[in-house]
Amino acid sequence: MRTNRREFLQTSALASLAAAHSTSVASDGRTAGISTGAHLNAFEIARRHMIVRDTPSPAFFDGMLLGNGDVGACVVVRPDAVGIHIGKNDCWDIRVSEDITNHVLPFREVLQLWQRASEEAKKMGKPDMLYLETGIPFFREYSERVGSSYDGKKWPRPWPCGTIWINWDPTWVEPSQHTLDLANGLFTLTLGRTDVENENSRVQLFIFVDWETGLISASTDQALPVRSIVYSPEIDGSHIGPFESGKSKEAFELLPAPETSSGIFPDFAEFSSFQHFPALGPTSDHPSPPPTDKDRNCSLYACVAGRWSVEPAGASSDVQLKPGTRQLLRIDALVATPRDVLLRRLIQQQRTTRGGQDWISIPQNNVYSAKDLDTKTFARLQVAELATLDPLSIHHNSELKWNEFWSHSAVEFSDHELERIWYENQYFLACCLRPNKVAPGLFANWSAGEIGTSWHGDYHADYNCQQVYWGVFSSNHVEQHLPYVELCENLLPIATNFAKEHFGLPGAMFPVSSYPAPSQIVAYPVPPWAYQFAMTPWMVQSLWWQYLYTQDKDFLHRVYPLLREAARFVAAYVKRNDDKKYHFSPSVSSENWGFTVDQRLNQDSILDLALTQFLLNSVVEASVILAVDEGERVRWKEICENLAPYPTATGPYGELWIDVVNAPVGHIYNIPITLAPVFPGEQVGIGLNTQHWDIAKRTARTISLEGGNDLVLQPLIRARLAMLDLEWFKQEVRYCRLPNGVANDRVRQSGGRYAQSVDFDYMMRMGFWCENFSLTAVLNECMMQSYTGCIRIFPNTHSLGPARFENLRAVGAFLVSATYDGDKVTHLSLNSEKGRTAKLASPWAGKGMRIIRSSDHGEVQARVRGDIVSFDTRADETYLIAPA
Repeated sequence: MRTNRREFLQTSALASLAAAHSTSVASDGRTAGISTGAHLNAFEIARRHMIVRDTPSPAFFDGMLLGNGDVGACVVVRPDAVGIHIGKNDCWDIRVSEDITNHVLPFREVLQLWQRASEEAKKMGKPDMLYLETGIPFFREYSERVGSSYDGKKWPRPWPCGTIWINWDPTWVEPSQHTLDLANGLFTLTLGRTDVENENSRVQLFIFVDWETGLISASTDQALPVRSIVYSPEIDGSHIGPFESGKSKEAFELLPAPETSSGIFPDFAEFSSFQHFPALGPTSDHPSPPPTDKDRNCSLYACVAGRWSVEPAGASSDVQLKPGTRQLLRIDALVATPRDVLLRRLIQQQRTTRGGQDWISIPQNNVYSAKDLDTKTFARLQVAELATLDPLSIHHNSELKWNEFWSHSAVEFSDHELERIWYENQYFLACCLRPNKVAPGLFANWSAGEIGTSWHGDYHADYNCQQVYWGVFSSNHVEQHLPYVELCENLLPIATNFAKEHFGLPGAMFPVSSYPAPSQIVAYPVPPWAYQFAMTPWMVQSLWWQYLYTQDKDFLHRVYPLLREAARFVAAYVKRNDDKKYHFSPSVSSENWGFTVDQRLNQDSILDLALTQFLLNSVVEASVILAVDEGERVRWKEICENLAPYPTATGPYGELWIDVVNAPVGHIYNIPITLAPVFPGEQVGIGLNTQHWDIAKRTARTISLEGGNDLVLQPLIRARLAMLDLEWFKQEVRYCRLPNGVANDRVRQSGGRYAQSVDFDYMMRMGFWCENFSLTAVLNECMMQSYTGCIRIFPNTHSLGPARFENLRAVGAFLVSATYDGDKVTHLSLNSEKGRTAKLASPWAGKGMRIIRSSDHGEVQARVRGDIVSFDTRADETYLIAPA
């Protein structure tokens, strides 16, 4: 029997809700146990962790987050309406004022300015001044001049695509429970409806973002007495207060107002919005810059089924529809950018010429054709095509894609809270990361008004930008890393030009801040931010990770030039001193010290040293694999083997790592930079450079952190040192968690950069910090570590309890599955994708291992060295591993 739309959506929602409540959670936060033997179904486990709200959630930061990796929707519920705040990863105000480039001094002249400032500080009786670039007037004037485009302008910034409001009369309609199913991204709101005869009924409103197309779909299962549907576009300069409909200022620096329109037809209504994005920002000399071939735009088009009329807009740009009768609600809306138009054509061409779809990368300074820029037509035709399909069909196909996504890997914990952290954040990553789409900025694809625009919502390369991707490889979602690869490729021309023109050096110096805008200048060439040399190896680190976890040599060919240019720069910058060691002089400790007097706190940043060690080791190995750059390889290897030692000091509890030479012991840091050799440097860990083990653990135990930026990094480091208490980890996540499941940035202590009176929540309302979606990485590292090339199963089990995982990805292109009963590993298997040699640390201390091929049950000969076992594998073969 065929299911109709109403029955399907009701059944789907009810099944989701039943699954959400079927998991019995004890008062200590633990379930009765984990399943054994059966295949883990991540789709069904995700459904257990449905987000459920029983009261209206009108604020943006209470809203349920939907997305398809490109389009994002934040759904809020008011007593009188549902609002769908719409965003998109490539929808940006891309204006850049490039006149700052004329004021940027070459590095040698910056060093001279630095020395002059040092002498001036000493004359002032301030030899301990920590921020010469702000404390000395002539240095401050230079910093302000070259930072004026970034500090003095609100653009570039993510640009909201507007909000769709579905309004009702709260006298007759009352919202009650609303849910978000993490398994398929379906938002469901139950509405109580009363008529004049006091007859009660319930209506369900369903909203989702289609996985494939990004269509935003809203529909009901019964007629809903809608008062109006209003679309409110984002308007530059508009301010809406509590007792006003909106005020707009007029000034030369504002974006052109959006062009909105609407139309009424016999069986549907439509509305649209077109926003032009000029590429050049106005300056005092050129307040009205001319159009350029880099200008962009975005269009939103929506089709509303049924009979409607259009209300006069008045002075507002809002579009308001009034219903002609009580009717089923259906809205289909889509946002399009020139990139979408071009991408669709490129994909069609690839399918025609090669019969498949390859990874496509589009330069951020691409010049779009007139056809690409016609986003109005593209959006309208897309919606017209999709509106002919029943929402049942669209949602069903979208759910199949979600099911495919969840099939990549699965975890199950006896601890319900840990399990929820993993599935919620895996869901959020899927909402904002997608192959062939633009990488998300600081706050991903959710924005409204000024929310999501702090620090321009940009790419911050001193951990924020990179952190998003820390768990995608081990979670077996390598495809989610591809937007970042495109970002690195797009930044390479800027980075190579900066190295050449500013430093007079070969290679590429990657900037700390950048945007998905066509401008090719360094966005923030300001002391000390432009001189954080660790940004260069950190920016390209995950390119090497992708090769390690996939063993994809074609991919390595593609990204090797980025690794090589980064290595060329740091190799040219480091200096060999009389001690025969290579030093970073000067150096900057990220967000801790500025330019100090006589470079007292600007020597050998531990982050520079650890990440350079990682980079040079990687590029040496890559050049051997690809049989290239043999001459440079010798130089890289020699530097790598003779880098300066990590800076240390003696504290109350013994020797500690510090962030730079001469740094004070006990400083309150924003991130655990003094533990960079553990992570992100990956130079110290379980079984790796164990001579540093004691100092690493001592530093981890005693470091002071202000909070707000370390929610993922600190516990990940502790997991790498096998010292993470997961009860403590859960408390940290709870402290930062919003009602919708997002763990945001929240201050933990004053005394460092923060005054006693600081608002500890000031970052919590800036936007959704997508960097923290990598909380999945922390749990993955507790269950499996492989970054050394040796696979370790359940290396961190403090307060873990029974747990199980399937198809976590390990270095060497292995997919690993294992079960831990709270005391010991009871199951372990490994699938080899590329037939590489597998290397495992025995999870059964004092026992040998039997390795059985799954295909023929033959026993595999292994080589044993201590508790490390290695064995050769065949491609596409699975191996069962058990204690002997």
